Amino acid sequence: MNEVRAYYHRVLPFYDLELADRGDEGLWSWAASNPKGCRVLELGAGTGRATAFFARVAARVVALELTPEMIAVARQRLAGAANVAFVVGDMRETELRVRFDLVAAVDDPFVHLTGDEDRERAFATAARHLAPGGRFLLDAAWFSPDQRRAAGGEGGLVKEHSGRGGLLVRETWRCDPRARLCAAFFEYRRQGETVERASFPARLWSREELEHRARTAGLQVAHLWGDYDRRPWERGTSPRMIAELRQGG
Repeated sequence: MNEVRAYYHRVLPFYDLELADRGDEGLWSWAASNPKGCRVLELGAGTGRATAFFARVAARVVALELTPEMIAVARQRLAGAANVAFVVGDMRETELRVRFDLVAAVDDPFVHLTGDEDRERAFATAARHLAPGGRFLLDAAWFSPDQRRAAGGEGGLVKEHSGRGGLLVRETWRCDPRARLCAAFFEYRRQGETVERASFPARLWSREELEHRARTAGLQVAHLWGDYDRRPWERGTSPRMIAELRQGG
């Protein structure tokens, strides 16, 4: 995980600016508002951007994050939130003594887990921390068939978007479309000048793998949504794949 920590060390100055307009607040606020007194475990909490959404509506939030630098920012952001606790830890190995109504993986921290065993262990962590009737929501790193074809081409899949503070983010994904293993390159620019570059190995989800991981962990896919407004997921056209998983019957 040293490679993951090094990546987030490089992008930390731009992280919140990049994600500020992600548009997912409504989903996470909705998820944490039910049941009343909802207890939330957030996997890969980063700098606490989504933790703040949970904290406004949930009774209790435990924010788990691998990188101490990131969680230091989160602690500062939520210094006045008495219902939030922060834990520095690896989601493949975490064992807490409480169970949660909602386990949430925002902006897919699983993307950094490229091996089957690591994914299985992290998925098991989510499953065993669910209270009876609880839900696991995963905002999965996923590409449509057209995007996968582009990512497997010579130039890779290139995506650009604007962040706050005049930031331009350019992503280049080069992937093996069959294995869904990728190299993700991020370039941050201001006023036409590159201010940082960073990269990491990644693994995308397929619906088939998601369902397999769920079964192995004793869960089942209750809903698949294609965007943060909870529209139904469509393989060919949806911009995202967001899964709600529940304990199997």
